[in-house]
Amino acid sequence: MKKILIASAILVSTSSFATTTTSSNDKGNLKSLLGKVSNVQWKSAANFEKASVVIEEQKVEVFYNQEGDLIGSTRYQDFDKLPKNAIKTITSKYTFPEYNLQECIVFTNGYNEATYYVSMTTETDYLVLAITEYGEVSIFSNTRK
Repeated sequence: MKKILIASAILVSTSSFATTTTSSNDKGNLKSLLGKVSNVQWKSAANFEKASVVIEEQKVEVFYNQEGDLIGSTRYQDFDKLPKNAIKTITSKYTFPEYNLQECIVFTNGYNEATYYVSMTTETDYLVLAITEYGEVSIFSNTRK
């Protein structure tokens, strides 16, 4: 789980812009994005601010650049809710028992475009697949355990 969240952070950091000031509107932006929220946990990194919140018993992380502009958000996704083309590709190319599904997340950018990430393991590898909204599957990362 940590690796896919780290991959998400890397993705977010590569799509954000580094600045030296933090907007005071971050919390207001989060509230407008998610409605009425409470218990928001904020963390800062070099290129982004991250707000973590639980909504309807699901952890959601929202990322902003240092100027307070929305980069995107992540949340867990059920495998069977992925685009049908992706499910077909994954279940035929990355078959069980060689590949074990670890988790799925969806990253929705500031333009409301979704990219899905599926992590899988083998005996020797940790694989993260990136999936477009149209079901195109590509390897996002492949590392040795």
